[in-house]
Amino acid sequence: MAGDGCLALWRAENDRLARHWRRATRLPGPAPDPFAELLREIQGLPAALPSLPVELAVLCNALPAQMRPPGGCPRRASAWIERGLRRVLEARAATEEGLASGDLWPRVLRQASPEELRAPLHHLAALQAASWLAEQQLERARELLRLLSGAQMPDSPCVGCDSELLSLLQMWHPHERGESDPLVVQTIGDLKEILWTSAAFLQGVQELEGGNPHGTLPFLQAALSRLCSKRVLAQIFTLMGSCCWKIGKPHTALQHLKQALEVDCTFLPALYQAALLYHQLGLTEAELEVLLLLCQALESPPQVALESHDPHFLIRTELLISGCRPAAFLAPRCPSGVKYMLAKRCLQAERATEAAEHYLDFLALFQEGPLPQGDSLNMVSVTSELLKKVSQCSEPAVPRIPEVFLEAASALEEAARHQEAIVVCEEVVSHTSRLVPAKLCIVLGRSSGKEPAGAERSSLAKSAAAVLEEQRESLRCVLWQASAHLIEGWARARLGETKEAINGFSRCLNDLLRVHLVSTGRTEPEGEQMAVPEAELLPQIRLLALTGRGIQFLELGRFKEALMDFQYSLQVSPESCASTLYLLHTLWKLDRKQEVVAHWPKFPSESGLMGGNAGRSPPLYLRSCVKQTEFPRRESFAKDIKSYLGEKGQVL
Repeated sequence: MAGDGCLALWRAENDRLARHWRRATRLPGPAPDPFAELLREIQGLPAALPSLPVELAVLCNALPAQMRPPGGCPRRASAWIERGLRRVLEARAATEEGLASGDLWPRVLRQASPEELRAPLHHLAALQAASWLAEQQLERARELLRLLSGAQMPDSPCVGCDSELLSLLQMWHPHERGESDPLVVQTIGDLKEILWTSAAFLQGVQELEGGNPHGTLPFLQAALSRLCSKRVLAQIFTLMGSCCWKIGKPHTALQHLKQALEVDCTFLPALYQAALLYHQLGLTEAELEVLLLLCQALESPPQVALESHDPHFLIRTELLISGCRPAAFLAPRCPSGVKYMLAKRCLQAERATEAAEHYLDFLALFQEGPLPQGDSLNMVSVTSELLKKVSQCSEPAVPRIPEVFLEAASALEEAARHQEAIVVCEEVVSHTSRLVPAKLCIVLGRSSGKEPAGAERSSLAKSAAAVLEEQRESLRCVLWQASAHLIEGWARARLGETKEAINGFSRCLNDLLRVHLVSTGRTEPEGEQMAVPEAELLPQIRLLALTGRGIQFLELGRFKEALMDFQYSLQVSPESCASTLYLLHTLWKLDRKQEVVAHWPKFPSESGLMGGNAGRSPPLYLRSCVKQTEFPRRESFAKDIKSYLGEKGQVL
C-alpha cells in the first residue's frame, strides 16, 4: 500500500496539473500527457483502497488524451478503463482474474463501494459511455446506464422521442465530487450534457439512415436542447433541413439550412444542401451565390473547427460523433465538382461571361495553377494534358471530360471569346480523332435466329453486351468530335470566317456519316433507342450542322446550296421552325415568292429548331449552336410576305 507521503504527493501533482490545464487550455494546446505519466507512477504499486480516489481522478484526467486524435482512440481509452476497473476489484480484494471485460462494470457497480469511490466511479462510467458512443456502440452505453440507475427502468420515455438511452440519461443523477476530492479537468455534469447531445444526435442519424426522417426530427430537437458547439449546431440544423426536405417541406428545410449557416457560415454540407435546394426551388440567383461561397470555402485553407463553448472541454460532442458520416453531410470533397456545378448553372442561367470564367477555373484545377485570362496558349497546354485520356473525372458530379470541354467551348462562344472556343474545340478533335473509327456499324436489337440455352446463352449475352458497350464508346467519340467541329464552325462564322465555318460544318457532317445504325426489326424502336441512347444525338447534331452550313451559304449568296442544306435539315426534323423559316427565306431570295406564300400558312410557329423527330433536348454544350440557328428576322419577313400579297391583291 502506498504511504501517506506518496498519496499526498500524487494528490498535489494531480491538482497542480488540473489547475494548469484549466488555465492553459484557454489557448489551443496539446492534450495533458503529464496525467498519463502520473498514472503510470501510481499504477506501478499494488492497488489500495486509500489511494483509489486519487488514482481514479488521475485516470479520468488522463483518458481524454487517449480518446482524442491523432494519437488516441476510444478503444485505447476502453483498455485503460478496463485496467482501472481491475485495480478497483483488486483493492477491494474481489476476484477479478478470469473476468471478461464485459463483466467488469457489473461486478464493480453491484458490489458495495465506499462513499469516497462513488463519485470517481460515476465519472469513470461517464467516460466509458463516451468511448462507446464514439465507437457507435449505443447498446453497451445503454446497458451501463441501466447499471448506474440500479437496473431501474424509466417510467416514461424521454419527452419528444422514444429513447430508453435518453430516458436513462435523464434520470441518472451522478455523484458529484466534493471540494475535498481530487480535482478533475472536466466535471461530470459537463460529461452528462455531452453524452445527452451525442446520444440524441447518433440516434437521429440512425433513424435518418434507416429511411425515417419523421422519426429523426425529435432526436435532433433533443440534441439541440443541451450543450452544443457551433459546429455541432450547424450539423444538427443541416440534418433537420435534410429531413424536412425529404418529407416535402422545402421551405422549412431552407429555414434550417439558413440557421446552420448563421451558426457556421463555412459549414460545407449546409452550403451544398442549400445550393441543391435553391436549385429545386428555382431560385437561381441564390443558388449561384451559395455555390460561389462553397467554392471559396473549399479553396480556402481549412479552418480550425468551431469547438464547444468552453475550450477546456477535453471530451467534446464532436469527438463522440466523429465516426458518424450521415449521407446528408456528403458534400464534394474537392473544389472541382462544385466549380463545375457553378459553371454549369451559370451557363444554364445564360450568364455566359461568368460561366466561361468558371469553366476556365475548373480546367485550371487539374493543372495546379490558375489560367491567365484569355491566354490561348495556356488553354492548349491544359486541354492537351487533360484530353490525353478520354476519361471520367474523379468527381462524380462531373461528366466525361470531353463533354466538359465542349461545354467550356460553348460558354466561351456565347461569351464572344471565339478564338478561345476554337482552341478548345481543336484540342478535343486532336485527342479524340485517334479513337474515331473510319466506319462504325451498330446493329440495334441484335439477336440470333436460334436461341441458345444455359451457359452458352449467358456467355453470348455477355459478349454481345461487351461489343455493344465498345461500339457505344466509339459512337461517343464520334459525337464529341462532330460537336467540336460544330461549335468551331459557329465560332468561325462569328469571326467572319465564312468559308472556314462551312468547312467546320462539313467536317461535322462527315463525322456523322461514319455511323450506320442497322435495325433488325426484332425489337420495338423505343427499345432499340434505349440500348444505344447516344444515337438520339445523331439527328440533333446533323440538323444543327445542316442549318448552320446553310446559313453560311446564304451569307456568301450561294442560295441553291443553302436551299439544299435547309431541305436536308427538314428531312431530319420536318417541324423545325428555324429550318423552315430559312428555307422560305432562301426561296424568297431565289425569287420563288409564290412557293413561299403557299408554304407560309403551314409552317410551325412555336416548334423551335429541335422540334419534330429530333429527339430529346440537346445537351448543354450544343445550346449555343441552337441559339445561333434561330431565324433573326421573323417579324420583318412576315411583313415582306404580307406586303407582297397586298401588291398582288391576295390575302394571307
